[in-house]
Amino acid sequence: MGLGGVNSGGLSKGGANWPSGKPQGPKSSEEVFSLNRNVGAADASSSASIQKTGDTPSSPSQVQATLPTRVSQLGPEDISKQLATIDIPLTDNNKELALLMAVHGIEISEDSFALINKLLKGKNSKEARESAVLLVSKGLGEAADDVGILNQLLTKQSTISKSLNQLSGMQKNMMAVLQDALKNHPGLQSFLSVFDEFNDQLKQFKKIEKANQWLSQPLSALDDSMAMASFLKGLGQRFGIKSDIFLNYIKSLGGLNAHLMGQIILSQDSIKQPLGLLESFHYFQIPNPLTAQAFIELLLRKQSVLKQSKQKAQDTSPQEKIIVNMESETMGKITVIVVVMGFKVWCTIHSDQDHAVSHINSFRKELVDNLKKYDYSLEAFQSSRKTINIQKFIAPSQDISEVKRIQTEI
Repeated sequence: MGLGGVNSGGLSKGGANWPSGKPQGPKSSEEVFSLNRNVGAADASSSASIQKTGDTPSSPSQVQATLPTRVSQLGPEDISKQLATIDIPLTDNNKELALLMAVHGIEISEDSFALINKLLKGKNSKEARESAVLLVSKGLGEAADDVGILNQLLTKQSTISKSLNQLSGMQKNMMAVLQDALKNHPGLQSFLSVFDEFNDQLKQFKKIEKANQWLSQPLSALDDSMAMASFLKGLGQRFGIKSDIFLNYIKSLGGLNAHLMGQIILSQDSIKQPLGLLESFHYFQIPNPLTAQAFIELLLRKQSVLKQSKQKAQDTSPQEKIIVNMESETMGKITVIVVVMGFKVWCTIHSDQDHAVSHINSFRKELVDNLKKYDYSLEAFQSSRKTINIQKFIAPSQDISEVKRIQTEI
C-alpha cells in the first residue's frame, strides 16, 4: 500500500470515546455548537511573543545590534521570492504547491519540496498535491512513498461500500474454494472458522454501533484485515490456488485495507497543530444503508491528555462531540453535530437546502421521545441552512489572508 511504520499517536488506545458520565451542561450555546471557527488560527500569545525583539537594550551598542522583527501578510510576491531563494523553478505548479504548503503550516524550503515531490512522483493533479501536503503535515512524509492512498478519500470517490459488498457477495464461494484447497490439510481446518468470523466482522463495518470494531478499535480492525490478506496470499502461493473467486477476494480486501489505512492517516493530528488549541477528531467512512454506493462520514472528537487530566481533577463529565456528514438526493448535504455531557444532549443540523431545514424541524419531538427511552434529555435543537466543510476538521488550514510572514535576524 506504499506505507510503512505509521505512527498511531493520533488514535487513542482502545478506540474512540463514547458518551458516558454525569450530567453537566456546557457554559454556553456558542461552546456547544462551535465549528472550529479558528481552525489554523495562530495562538494569540505566541503571536505576541514573536513580535518581541528581546530584552530592552541597556547600551547604544545593543541598540545597534538589535534588529526589529517584522510581521506582515504573506502574499504571492513573497512566495515567488522564497522559491527563487531556494532555487525552485517559478512554475505555476510550484507556486500552487507552495501556497498549499503555507496554508497547512509547512515551511517553504528545499527539503519540504524534495519530500513532497518524492511523494508526487511527477503527478500534478490537485488531489495529488493535497494528498502529498497532508501526508507531510501529519508527519508521515518519510513513511509513505505514494500519494494514491488518500486520493479517493479526498475526492469523495469512496470505494468502501463497493469493497464490503463485493467481499460479502463472495463469502460463500470463497469458503468453498478454501475448503477444497485445505481438505487434505487437517492442521489448517481451524482457519475456516477464523475466516467465517472475519467475514461476520466485516458485516459489522456497515453499522454505527459498539459492535463495529472499526469504530471502537480501528487499529485492531485494520491489523486483523491486513493479517487476513497476508495469510490468504500465503495460502494461495503455498497451494497454488488460481481461482478467480480467490484472486478477486484478495484484490477487494486489499482495496478495503488501503481505504481503511487512509482513514487512519486522516485521523492523525497535524504536526503543526498547536496542542490543545484546536479540536481533533477520529475520521471514519462507513456505507450509507439508504443508498448502495453512498457513504457516511463520521467524526468522533478525541479527548486530549490535558483535557482528561483537568476533567479528572474537577470530577466532571467529558464533553463528547460526534459529527455525521452525508448526502441525500432529496435532502442535499446534511451535517449533524451532537454534543453529549452525561445524559444531556445538544443537537444541531445543517443542510444546504431550505426545504430540508424545514423538514428537519418536524423531527424534533421524535428525537426527544427516542432519547427518553435511553434516559437522555434533549437540551437544545437547532437547524440552519449551511454547508460544512468536513475537511477543515481533519486537515486544519488557514486562509492565505491569515498566513503571516515573519522577518527577523538571529
